[in-house]
Amino acid sequence: MVDVTVIAPRTRHSPCVGICKLDDVSGYCIGCARTGDEIGRWSGMSETQRDAVWDLLPGRHKALAIRMRLMPWMAAELADWSAETIAQRRGTWVTGAPGAVAEFPCTAARQITVERDGLSIVGRASDACYRLEVQDKLRAFEFGPGGPIVLGLPKARGAMHAAASFTPLGADTVAIDPEHRGHQLFDMGIGRKASRFCIRTGDTALIETLTAIAGRPWADVMYEAGMAIFAANPHRVVESKLARVEVYSPIPLPGSASPAGAHTHFLPEFLKSGEEGPASVALPDYALPIATFYPGGGLA
Repeated sequence: MVDVTVIAPRTRHSPCVGICKLDDVSGYCIGCARTGDEIGRWSGMSETQRDAVWDLLPGRHKALAIRMRLMPWMAAELADWSAETIAQRRGTWVTGAPGAVAEFPCTAARQITVERDGLSIVGRASDACYRLEVQDKLRAFEFGPGGPIVLGLPKARGAMHAAASFTPLGADTVAIDPEHRGHQLFDMGIGRKASRFCIRTGDTALIETLTAIAGRPWADVMYEAGMAIFAANPHRVVESKLARVEVYSPIPLPGSASPAGAHTHFLPEFLKSGEEGPASVALPDYALPIATFYPGGGLA
């Protein structure tokens, strides 16, 4: 008779953030805050032992003044937390790249509903909708106690098609609300891997205007069709691999202030950086940003 040992599948991920160097004084890794022994034994630890190590890490991060830390949340826990940030009006969700972002504020003064279907979360307001699809490889990185939390995916999983010119995408079949799924989606072509900034419209005249300038750089599009875009006020759709913000509020004219609620920013001077996310909340090299939660407020 053969004795077969059944090993329980590993569930909770490692705290490693790709910065692997032990501090000479404390003996803790300056990336994940584990000891060398804990790192070496991690794969052989039980779930209870791993959880015990995770419980020790916040204090070690504080002692080492490590600003970025990986949160221990598994998929269901991450989905729970994400839904709670909307339902309890804790702050603002942001998706996009510097210079091309959308903000979905979840604050006390706003009328917002939240829907949960397994690992899918949808927040709705009169001026915008936000959707997040949580999966097992999605990770949460906190930047300072009570600071922004950036959701990230490994680059191989988080990369989108990086259009470098204005591109018609056809009907928006994955729109959050069915009534918008026949509207046409146009990628502005900012050339980022982690996100794209799009406009969506059912306006026949605007669709014809935008289709005629397909393949042009976004700067040419704004020069040639900017006034038509402002006049028609299409929806702005900013999305990453797992997150999407759809903004319906009026587009403010150049030089005017953004509306108080949900809004987008499309700012050429910031697009020049080519960054996938703000430098202040940069993820480890192996990850791409999906969405960022700012407690209490937005980017401003």
